[in-house]
Amino acid sequence: MERVVKKMQVYGLLKERIGSGYYPPGGRLPREVELAAELGVARITLRSALELLEIEKLITRVKGQGTFVRDEKDAQTRILAIIDRDDPRRTDRASNPFLYILPCIRLAAERMNVVLETCDPRSLQTASPEQCAARIRSRGVQGIFWMGNNFTGREPLLETVRKTGLPVLLPHAVFSDAEVTGFTVMGTDYRGLTRDGLKYFAAQGHRRVAYIGGAGMHDMTPSDYFADVRTLRLDPAPDLLKLIEWRGGKEIVFDTVASLMDLPEPPTAIISYSDYLSLQIYEYLHGNEFRIPEDVCVLTIGGQIGCDFLDPPLSALEYMDSEIGETAVKTILEMIRDRGRPQFIVTPHRLRVRESTERVLLRHSNPKIKKEK
Repeated sequence: MERVVKKMQVYGLLKERIGSGYYPPGGRLPREVELAAELGVARITLRSALELLEIEKLITRVKGQGTFVRDEKDAQTRILAIIDRDDPRRTDRASNPFLYILPCIRLAAERMNVVLETCDPRSLQTASPEQCAARIRSRGVQGIFWMGNNFTGREPLLETVRKTGLPVLLPHAVFSDAEVTGFTVMGTDYRGLTRDGLKYFAAQGHRRVAYIGGAGMHDMTPSDYFADVRTLRLDPAPDLLKLIEWRGGKEIVFDTVASLMDLPEPPTAIISYSDYLSLQIYEYLHGNEFRIPEDVCVLTIGGQIGCDFLDPPLSALEYMDSEIGETAVKTILEMIRDRGRPQFIVTPHRLRVRESTERVLLRHSNPKIKKEK
């Protein structure tokens, strides 16, 4: 960890010197041994920092000659971000990543000397795939972000993007997208994320935990889910897993929550696989005078809707958008430099505990459960 911190400190200092003209365009940096001594770091730390600057095309290292600052016009990398704001495929299995992740990608791109251009897919379908691909390359684009997920392989733009021959990264997608498209995918380990939610509830003392979500379960299977439920010694009752077409109208969600709360032994906690689904769960519980978290705890996946403003504030298994943006830009720069193609990169998540789950659960225990224990 200390080496990573030092590397980033050296990287930041050298980048500041390049930006200020202390090391002018075309100028050569001091020899590694001299620069490491000046900065008081090991050469391995300096080399790691120089590698980051080289990925961002701020410097070029010439074997036998040294390390040189690149001219600003040559230094910038041009990346195209394809954003479909009105994707008709968007169902309960498809999300809209550009709303939250694209701003973080923009910030990371600015820091890493990247010019980010955006366009709607429809602007790339006005001619043949070959012509559109040639147009993309003619603009000096060196890599592509495609802000989409849950691909079928029948997308009209897919052939065009493939014909560019450029590195393509899907910053917020699912594992199957890598197989369908052949592109590099960044995405959440939804089974691991859901398991973390189950672990949290098990540690609190919950036994009956319900899960409400769409049929796809974010590329997780019911058998995987129940395997984790059993490992954590939670109740594996099938009626605690509700997979529904929840975008078909809030009445579907209301009926589902009602069926859970009407069980002889209702759940003491609910995991919701979507922020927007969680809003409807809240609406039903409030409207029917169920108390959160006293009667039932609620935990959402996503955490991107302003959870602190709900009553009570909603606990979440959150996507870490800033880290996703940073990793996305760094990864595509490495792909451009190395001509490599990682298949799937797992993005980080975290559990943010708020009042919708934060309490001692022993009051939920009843004689029947105690006997079973």
